[in-house]
Amino acid sequence: MTDNQRPKLAATIFKLYRTHWALFWRIMLPVVIIAIGWNVAQNFRLGSLLEEDIRSRSPRSPNGHVFIPVSSISTADGIHSTIASSDTDLPANRRSSFRTIWHIFPAPSFRVTNNRGLTWEWVLRFQSFYSMSLFPLLLTLCPLSLAVARISRGDNATEAAPLTARDMWRQTGRKAFKVFVTFLLFMLIVDVVANLYGLISWLMSLQNWTLDINLLFPVMVVSHIYFFVMLSLYNPCLILEDNSIIGIFRRSYALVRGARLRFFGIYLLTGWITLIISSVLLGAALLVFSVFIPDLAPVREALLPLQFLTLFIGFNVQVELPTLLGAPATAAILIVRDLITTAMIPIWAILTTHLYFKRADAQPNAIKA
Repeated sequence: MTDNQRPKLAATIFKLYRTHWALFWRIMLPVVIIAIGWNVAQNFRLGSLLEEDIRSRSPRSPNGHVFIPVSSISTADGIHSTIASSDTDLPANRRSSFRTIWHIFPAPSFRVTNNRGLTWEWVLRFQSFYSMSLFPLLLTLCPLSLAVARISRGDNATEAAPLTARDMWRQTGRKAFKVFVTFLLFMLIVDVVANLYGLISWLMSLQNWTLDINLLFPVMVVSHIYFFVMLSLYNPCLILEDNSIIGIFRRSYALVRGARLRFFGIYLLTGWITLIISSVLLGAALLVFSVFIPDLAPVREALLPLQFLTLFIGFNVQVELPTLLGAPATAAILIVRDLITTAMIPIWAILTTHLYFKRADAQPNAIKA
């Protein structure tokens, strides 16, 4: 993609989102309510299991620590429950009240923790695909792509009837089985090496053998990126063409082939920008919450004005609270985080549909089946 095309692509995404955000949110709303409700319920369920696990452990570890459930808050991930240990031999006023970790997210996926416990993470995150607890929202990509296609091709002209969320879902429902099966196949293919690793590890565990994940980790990363890029147009190929399930993936592969690095660069930049936007928004929301919720004071201390500005270049701030946060505050953070994640999904629908039209118009004879 030439230099003058990149700003044009960004302007197209921004214009379509700004002009039609209400339609996009109406399309996503039914699934958003279900997905967020399920995510909040799952989070509290996991928190309960965590507390049960701690109660089943020995109260004191051999080195004199006790295990306690705590809340970990991140400007990238929101909040989740985890286990920490506390040195009971130290006076209460000398124990660490919270721990802060700084990460930077350029690309693509790598994580290192040194022997002092400091973590540095290098990761490519597409927000619409990152939070697996919200994976039902990915099913909204089909009606979203259909709406973007109709808008881009001029079907939403002033003299025509306005597009509605009901019409987009009605037309998507005609391919409901294909949408669901293709989505599952996409997830399986993109993570094929990780899935094979899990299967092999399970089979080996039956024989009391183990498989070192470090041997396959580079292959997992490369295969994930490759299949993600090559099959990234499956959604518009599914909803805008009459292909078989296998033909959908062949069509996407044919359209992307010859422009792999260009697509990877576009997705990499888009993933980083959406991560920055979501981190800044969630960081700002956490600061607002910390004003009214005393238990979130460590977040305010970690996000001092100059440190907050680092979110604009891709940093992530993770704060470990000394105890579990209360249920209302936890639910509020989860809902805000999920709404921010949801807001990124139309960006992906606009991007892939726009790229599909560019490649389909340039390669009208690419494989169809």
